[in-house]
Amino acid sequence: MKESLLDLTIKSYAENANLILFFAIPALFAFVIPVLVGTPTYNALGGIYLRTGSIPDLSEFSLGVMVVALLVSLYLLSFAIVNINIVVKSQRTNTSIKTEVLKGITTYTVNVFWILLVAQMVLLIVQLLTYGMPAQQIIAPLLSLLISIPILFAPAALVIDGLRPWRALEKSVEITFSKLHYVALWVVLSLIVLSVVDGLSLFLLPQGIGTWVAVVLNALVLMPFLIVMLAQIYMSKYTIIS
Repeated sequence: MKESLLDLTIKSYAENANLILFFAIPALFAFVIPVLVGTPTYNALGGIYLRTGSIPDLSEFSLGVMVVALLVSLYLLSFAIVNINIVVKSQRTNTSIKTEVLKGITTYTVNVFWILLVAQMVLLIVQLLTYGMPAQQIIAPLLSLLISIPILFAPAALVIDGLRPWRALEKSVEITFSKLHYVALWVVLSLIVLSVVDGLSLFLLPQGIGTWVAVVLNALVLMPFLIVMLAQIYMSKYTIIS
């Protein structure tokens, strides 16, 4: 009997909840670090985005600290993504996590880091080009999503199939178009759950507390679930799901 994508995702997430939560902790630090070092950011749709208009006001030292913080955050996020994909691969294939896979975590993480870094640079350029628009805080997350879609499955391709970065990007684009209905479901679900969590956190709680609650929930619960879902979509090329 075929299992639906959501059934597979929920099953995988539930059976590995402790491991996934543990590996999501670096992602929490990735979300928190830019705020703690005073990087000019704002929270929207599950992410922390740079206020490009504040960059000219930063000193050279502050700018340097901001760049280092963002690089560290991106590396921690890459580490979390890689480890969650390894957990999903192990659960889905009913195999133990082999020593050579564990030894390759650093390589996987560096490759994912470079892919995400290039995507962030593209997003920064787009943000600078849209600077001054009244709806930039809405436009930036949406543009981030559009930029991210072609690379959604690159981490899974790197970890699950052991592809090289460029081939992983090609495979990501290929999977995106061949599984477009699943990608659309993932995008819609992401927008809904992230918007609901952000909205409820900011509406029901004081502004400062609400923002942090949203960041914690996004980093430890929602983001890992969405990564698991992407891994399941990627692995659906090996099996039939409904």
